Amino acid sequence: SSGINAEYGDDPDEVKKPVPTKEQMIKLSLERFTVPEILFNPSDIGIDTMGLTEAIVYAIKQCPVNMQPHLYNNIVIIGGSSKFQNFKERIIKDVRSCAPDECNINVYRPEDPIVEAWKGGQLLSGWPGYQNIRVTKAEYEESGPSVCAKKLNDSIPISNT
Repeated sequence: SSGINAEYGDDPDEVKKPVPTKEQMIKLSLERFTVPEILFNPSDIGIDTMGLTEAIVYAIKQCPVNMQPHLYNNIVIIGGSSKFQNFKERIIKDVRSCAPDECNINVYRPEDPIVEAWKGGQLLSGWPGYQNIRVTKAEYEESGPSVCAKKLNDSIPISNT
């Protein structure tokens, strides 16, 4: 879409009356590649933090060793960024290069990845233990992020064996 609707006469190349819309168009060239690349290498723009692949591998390595192969085999990507061209393939390639050779790497992207976080929250809110892990705004403002870790650690015990 060009951002402008037009009514055409008999000759489709002849624009009779342009009608502006609220749509805007931004033409991208190299940005199509450099913007997604920042997710994998934030240091490229001076941000000192892990890239996406590093974060995935780091999170998996924080889990019990016996669970790690299952987690490498069940990586789920959601959100609008997961719709970037070749995003899933890049995750697979990069995680494969960091994971143990004996682990299978599977990455899943739901059909509508933009709403999946909301769906996950909806499922979580229906879980019987939800009331034990939810953090109110007042609790967060009083205790900060540590209240989240405390409630999760107290309610969802995970063995490191």
